[in-house]
Amino acid sequence: MGHADSPATLNGMLDRYPWLWGVDLDSASFEALLAWTSGSLPHDRRWALLRLIEYAPYSEIRRLLPLGYFLEAWPALAPRMRSRTRHQGMDF
Repeated sequence: MGHADSPATLNGMLDRYPWLWGVDLDSASFEALLAWTSGSLPHDRRWALLRLIEYAPYSEIRRLLPLGYFLEAWPALAPRMRSRTRHQGMDF
């Protein structure tokens, strides 16, 4: 069973963040990508960071964002952001 800080388990399915729609990846694997403990293209650390900042709610971005890596990667990732408002928020 999930707790307050993790996605709920439904019908025995693996815990999964809602912003991972269309991707066969559970929340633990996603967090491992952000921590750079695993991953390979197309789902590598840069992909995970971009997915997080584009689709996750603000509270989850604050909780999961690897700040040092974000500051390093943001100049290259910024042009790939689809949402203008998210882009502006991350620039701030």
